[in-house]
Amino acid sequence: MDKNNGSAMLLRLNKQDQISALQSIGFTTVNENTPASEIAKYMKWAGTLLDLSLAALRIEDGEQVFFTASEWNSMSANNRSKYIRIGIRVRAECRQFIIAKSDCIDAGGTKTFKWGGYATDLRGLKNYGSGNQGLYDTFDGKSNTDIIIETLAGVKDTQGTVGAPAAETARAYKACTLESNGIEDTTVWNLPALGELMLIAKYKLEINELVTSMFGNQNIITTDWYWSSTEYDASNAWCVNMNGGTVNPNHKNSAGRVRPVSAIDSLSL
Repeated sequence: MDKNNGSAMLLRLNKQDQISALQSIGFTTVNENTPASEIAKYMKWAGTLLDLSLAALRIEDGEQVFFTASEWNSMSANNRSKYIRIGIRVRAECRQFIIAKSDCIDAGGTKTFKWGGYATDLRGLKNYGSGNQGLYDTFDGKSNTDIIIETLAGVKDTQGTVGAPAAETARAYKACTLESNGIEDTTVWNLPALGELMLIAKYKLEINELVTSMFGNQNIITTDWYWSSTEYDASNAWCVNMNGGTVNPNHKNSAGRVRPVSAIDSLSL
């Protein structure tokens, strides 16, 4: 066999193996026509942080648009004025979602919120008690938030908390309004599942660097603990301490910070 032909065959086989592996972990749009440079990006995305981008809404039609920091910084003031910045898109470890540009703060300036539903085991929400497999692979913040809000709406728990303050606050979050910004934020914001919150903690340094440059250091992920929408049991839910990334269950009647996220389903570059 000709040496060059043999090398080409090995390269083709290697690419086919790479494509099969990437497809098996969720990158279904990857195929034989995908350039090698893109396959390299997908492989990076599979195992670590691919990139962070500015998430914005185009005022003209409300569409989500993403910019690298260099792309945004190179734009003229006139072009920037056509977009409203809403958060940071993270693409890492076969996952992607948008992190809101700031923590939730209510009209009275309150920065921490109770989970609600103390002593209530929510039907449809899986309990991830100690040692439960799959805890860090939970990325169902949207469906969790839907269930929590629907189940606890108007319900007073045994500690006197009405509804689901953390989830309700996350869902009601607005990165922009028609009155203030000329466009209403129609993004579906959620209380992050534990897996989503863990990725934020893991890449907090990089996220905060971009947040600071785009939104100011008052909007960074703080060193406090944040609620997830993942339930531990009837009286506890999981949270992440952003000081060191430790994961613990906490009483649903405790008050923690809330940083909304929004799901992105497509796993294509």
